[in-house]
Amino acid sequence: MSKTPSSSKNRRRRITAALTGLTAMISLSACSGAADSGLTTVSVGHASGLTNVPLYIAIERGYFEDEGLEVDLQAFKSGGDMVAPLSSGDLDAGTGAPGAGIFNAVGRDLGVRLVGDTGHLDDDNKYSSLIVRKELVDSGQFSELEDLKGLRMGLYADGTSTTLWFDRALDEAGLDRSDVTANYLSGPDQAISLESGAIDAATLAEPYASKVIESGDAVRFAVGADFYPELQLGTMMYGTEFSQNSPDEAVAFMKGWLRGVEDFNENIVGGQLKGEDADEIVGILSEYTEMDEDLLRGVYFPAISADGGMNTEGLADDLQTFREDGLVEEPDLVIDDIIDTSFVEQAGA
Repeated sequence: MSKTPSSSKNRRRRITAALTGLTAMISLSACSGAADSGLTTVSVGHASGLTNVPLYIAIERGYFEDEGLEVDLQAFKSGGDMVAPLSSGDLDAGTGAPGAGIFNAVGRDLGVRLVGDTGHLDDDNKYSSLIVRKELVDSGQFSELEDLKGLRMGLYADGTSTTLWFDRALDEAGLDRSDVTANYLSGPDQAISLESGAIDAATLAEPYASKVIESGDAVRFAVGADFYPELQLGTMMYGTEFSQNSPDEAVAFMKGWLRGVEDFNENIVGGQLKGEDADEIVGILSEYTEMDEDLLRGVYFPAISADGGMNTEGLADDLQTFREDGLVEEPDLVIDDIIDTSFVEQAGA
């Protein structure tokens, strides 16, 4: 059944930049508004992107308000930039990738925990892909993984989830990172470099993979799920000040998030937004991300667990991999120091 969205004119939505010097002013204004409405303000960080769709849905459809919460949404460049404000209590929750940087933050006793799934790679998921210049494929220069040897590769930063599946792909081909020329670039820069011919292949996530394929400059040769199924791409993060001092609100927020996840999953067909409410959800996502609606109708999304469960075994393996690669500082850090599954468990009870 289609659900009627709440009008944006009737709901104040705070999308604020996380700028030093403005935080106190913004928080004061948010708290005043929440007090007037009888709602409790929860500050939530986001780096505008596809994995945040359930968050945007839950805000627009009033699911957090139903739980007695008003979301103060704050924009950051990346999940890593949220760690300091999460630890200090200036930010309650945020979405980000569970990489070596987050693990090191916990190892340094910064108050951040991973509490729920915001994206993973299920079977054949096309959200994160090995993209190769079309010219190389059409000419026969690239026809198998072994042909990665000697190529100029576009990679996201070391110690991230994407490098985990790419290293497994290299291992399958009997190669390692030293066999390629690694260029560590952002998603947009990888796409631009493919189009210009500055790199030969890339490990691109959406929407940049679809953009460069649509341009005709590259093809999708394989997907990350081929090499690391169920890879944990994104997680909900809680600051421990929030989770320890406001546990009821932390559970309530998770309940609102999971209602957004339910709506999202109901509208995913073959990894794309194709369900009954797809047009509405595309519109919501476009408003929050400023991405073109036609583009959003063609991109692929990661899978998101209906119950919020994370791949904890996979995260433990990732922690060990990063440690072996010299990217995790604390030798005694274990996955139970990093995750807290109690909130998704209580939200689903």
